[in-house]
Amino acid sequence: MTRPKPIRYDRDTWLVMRDDVVVPKAVIRRYTDKGGHDQYLLIRWDLDPSKRRLMAVCPSLERADDLVRYDNNVSHGYWDGPPNPHPSG
Repeated sequence: MTRPKPIRYDRDTWLVMRDDVVVPKAVIRRYTDKGGHDQYLLIRWDLDPSKRRLMAVCPSLERADDLVRYDNNVSHGYWDGPPNPHPSG
């Protein structure tokens, strides 16, 4: 299974789709820090704004996208199992 690439919403925002084809799993927002470096804020998405959570600050869009998992209903121990990538790479 190939993971979908983030959907560009605007210049600095991407929507990350996983389990649901309509509702994003996460949103990634790019900001520039005071040193001039891009930082990507990974936000867990929810239709209710009070349930949205900052999950990570990443140095690249690819790293932020890699952190977004599929929901699996089966426990695989320390690994979420397919289609999520194995932690060892």
